[in-house]
Amino acid sequence: SNLLCCAMLAAYLLGIHEGKIALWKGNDPEPIKVFDYSASQLPEDAQRQLEAGVPIKSIRELRALAEQYLP
Repeated sequence: SNLLCCAMLAAYLLGIHEGKIALWKGNDPEPIKVFDYSASQLPEDAQRQLEAGVPIKSIRELRALAEQYLP
């Protein structure tokens, strides 16, 4: 899947798992964290970005993205 190919280039990957926003580490097939927040509550462009997978290189970058995607 395209999620896995992107994940190999980044430390973490933010995406969608069973309709919720989730975080993967490296190329693990299962997310390390599933947030209790439905992706369908996001604007359509944000949903599309998460469906493709948003690579994250650091925890600092993750915090910035969490503020963007998890109000």
